[in-house]
Amino acid sequence: MKIGMPALVEYTSLTQLVNLCLELKLNFIELNMNLPYNFIENINPIELKNITKETNIEFTMHMPDEADLGTFYNSVREGYVKLFSDTFDWAIESGVKLLNMHIIEGAKMTLPDRKVYMYEEYCDEYINNFTKSIDFLSKKAKKFNIILAIENSSNFDKSYIQKTLNKAIKLPNVKLTWDVGHDAVSKFTDSLYLMQHKDDIAHMHIHDVKGKKDHQVLFEGDLNISKLIKFAETKNIPILIEVKTVESLKKSIKKLNKKPLVC
Repeated sequence: MKIGMPALVEYTSLTQLVNLCLELKLNFIELNMNLPYNFIENINPIELKNITKETNIEFTMHMPDEADLGTFYNSVREGYVKLFSDTFDWAIESGVKLLNMHIIEGAKMTLPDRKVYMYEEYCDEYINNFTKSIDFLSKKAKKFNIILAIENSSNFDKSYIQKTLNKAIKLPNVKLTWDVGHDAVSKFTDSLYLMQHKDDIAHMHIHDVKGKKDHQVLFEGDLNISKLIKFAETKNIPILIEVKTVESLKKSIKKLNKKPLVC
């Protein structure tokens, strides 16, 4: 089982990430396109491939959180599809084998008695937009053996999201990412869907949770981290230790190395 670390906002260079990854003896780094120093135009793909050859550190890429493949605005959707397509081209050159993305729940209007989600209200149009976008990307992913993994962000309980996911995961090389912290914040409603599709889980983000605060140091919160890691180990799913500071990452890895993986 491979264990990785995220790109950190404290850092400003790829070299800093690689040095920390080597220090912690981890297997991969998740680059993140929310951070300008991780933009594909700022990382030479040949340099990245050479780092992997020299250190055995692999890389994944987290797409921008706001990238919405189902948006109603054609020009915006086409822009995001192009960004994904360009990132695939970059990944092919750099040796990156997994792109992680969110599925966006969309705008909502608050009425006196309830919230109305626009993507749910216009469900057929949303599903058609998302499916058309990801079908195009799936073909590219299959051709170059890259996984496109859709991460839960406390929204996998919504019926229109589930309908969209059901179509998406039937496509080649489209899989799921289980973020256990987002799941906990959703009161574990995300995992109800994920456990129905556990064979489609290709990636996991693991961090602890204290109440409603996620991205906490491992083994210092409310989750059974050992059980979650055991699930990943059994299914041979790579896990990202998704804590967001150098200090919390070092603490998490130290605790992880000391803990037996028991349920």
